[in-house]
Amino acid sequence: MIEPEGKPSEFERRVRILLSRWREQARGRWEQIPPTLRPVLLASASMGGIGLVLFIAGLVLLVRAAQPALPSPVGGMGTPSFPFPLRIRVKEVTFRVAPLAVRGGSWPVPRGRSDTAYWMEGTFANLVFGLPDRLETRRLIEGLREGDIVEVEMSAGPALRFQVSGRQQVRPEDTAILSQHRPGLTLLLVGGEPRWAVAASPLPEGSSELLTAGRVPIGLPVQVGSIRLTLESADPRWNGPGIPADFVGVVLRFEIVHTGGEPLALERFEMNLVDVAGRRYQPTPLEGVPVPSGRIAPGGTVSGQVAYLVPRNSAEGVLVWQFNPFPGRTAPVEVEFELPRPTPTPEPEALLQIQIQSAQWMPEEQALVIRGGIGNPGDQPVTLEATEVELIGPEGQPVPLMEASPALPWMIPAGRNLGFELRFALSTPGPVVLRIGKERFQIR
Repeated sequence: MIEPEGKPSEFERRVRILLSRWREQARGRWEQIPPTLRPVLLASASMGGIGLVLFIAGLVLLVRAAQPALPSPVGGMGTPSFPFPLRIRVKEVTFRVAPLAVRGGSWPVPRGRSDTAYWMEGTFANLVFGLPDRLETRRLIEGLREGDIVEVEMSAGPALRFQVSGRQQVRPEDTAILSQHRPGLTLLLVGGEPRWAVAASPLPEGSSELLTAGRVPIGLPVQVGSIRLTLESADPRWNGPGIPADFVGVVLRFEIVHTGGEPLALERFEMNLVDVAGRRYQPTPLEGVPVPSGRIAPGGTVSGQVAYLVPRNSAEGVLVWQFNPFPGRTAPVEVEFELPRPTPTPEPEALLQIQIQSAQWMPEEQALVIRGGIGNPGDQPVTLEATEVELIGPEGQPVPLMEASPALPWMIPAGRNLGFELRFALSTPGPVVLRIGKERFQIR
């Protein structure tokens, strides 16, 4: 049904009058233009219109290009990102997982809710989770026993299962439990005292087919063709037979299971170690670790070792083990890890155990007599020079040494003890400080 048109409003009437006047003015100006110039003006107007359209289109494209790209669910090489934890189940309690990165050398786990576990972002070999210290969480952690199961649900693949292997109290500055060179799970109770750390070992049946290619962390099985590989550990040998100076031996322990139908020769397997600069190292024999050889039958399992020699300055950072049982036919799998740094060897002098047995001021001699003993539990003899034994008086002045028995310097054999007596010329009794080697004793 069509509605009848009503009378125009006053506003519409005025608009029509203005448009009519504009058309009359435009027609008058057009007629004043010579007929020979009218085609040129029409062409110029058309080009100007096209230019305006192109300018607007380019501006739209520029604005769209300036908009930030949405994050992609895949990694930079077009392969799916590595699975990350979503939930963790401890006994009958399930916690949702929130990733939390280390910032400025610290891991700021918030007090948070009792249903949240904070994952130390980037830990894959040894998954590290922090639980805020709340009453119900503390009871759960303190009730864990060896053999209890901890299950981690991942964003892809089957859940990972771990078995509790131990529990200990730790200091906040203890970072050794966060090491990534062995597979497992560490559960920390953060924010209270005592601070508990629960260690758990992976159960192999929980993730036997987790990945089939690409790069994986140490400890996770991966399928390469008919071979299922697990790199179990990476251990450094900082010295020893066959290891030149400035080199480190890298010993990898692995397990391979052959699920194919034909026997395979280990000599044909490709096993390269790659440092952070991309340099490749071939297997080399070390003491007790020959180059892998022999055959693996269908259905067979081999637990073996392979060793490499790497310059010490190239052994820092992430190392990658490339493994391929079928070179030229399949892509290699890559397992990444970091070597634990060596524990610094203390100087022999720092191992000395010094004990002060008595200190007596002798007024008739104007002397302070100090008796004590020094033990050397190390495996090297230690010598203390006369300059390493001194007494500082009440006003900070050195007090002269009158006599030392036995005479200085002292040589303490490895595993032996030395008793001593020192006489200092001290005219007035008062608080003094005795220094022997790096140890200081307050004597009053």
